[in-house]
Amino acid sequence: MSVSVSGSASSIKNITIATTGKGEPNWSYIPSAGKSNKSKAEFTSKIRELAKRAALSTNKTESEYISRQVLQLRAEYLSDVAPDRKMLYQQAKNAMKNQNNNPKCRGIGELTLLDFLEAADGRGSSLAEKRFALAGGGTLTCPILTTGGYGAVIECQGVKALSNTGNGWSYEMTPAELAKKDEFYSIYWAEYRSVKNSVGEELSELPDYLEEKPSFDRKA
Repeated sequence: MSVSVSGSASSIKNITIATTGKGEPNWSYIPSAGKSNKSKAEFTSKIRELAKRAALSTNKTESEYISRQVLQLRAEYLSDVAPDRKMLYQQAKNAMKNQNNNPKCRGIGELTLLDFLEAADGRGSSLAEKRFALAGGGTLTCPILTTGGYGAVIECQGVKALSNTGNGWSYEMTPAELAKKDEFYSIYWAEYRSVKNSVGEELSELPDYLEEKPSFDRKA
């Protein structure tokens, strides 16, 4: 199961999608270069604090709130090795803006990349055959979706750094991000286990967002 992370989430398990209600990538959960200026000591302290709160929590609503905080902190922690996904997204928007002769906003604020792709619908399959080079070192392709219209796939450093193929914005981690993710959870899990042991509780299973799931590692 995957969920769209916006203002709230019904479940944290297997999150692969992070999209705002307006259709933009939800940068609270998506790593991007330059996201934080915390020191390693500050990160470690915050990770341990959240692990302690999670270990002691007995309330489902509170646990899910802590889970979201963990994912937000993880995105921040990965930012020093993450691609500049925000910049790549903006460059992809600019590429489609030029493709569509810069359509005007429709009274709903700034257009999203998907708005530009929607405006390009009905022009045949030529857009799907194009590959747009982005200044940030990535490429944009716009596959035709089975549901109609175009999706967006931004590739960078050998992975799908950001993509939306009909279900919301998701991302794959680069090898550097995967290594950093393991570092993050090694700190978290050590503290979580220590707190559980200190209060004499048995460890039944990992929280959803700590379980080892390949799809989660790649896309969330």
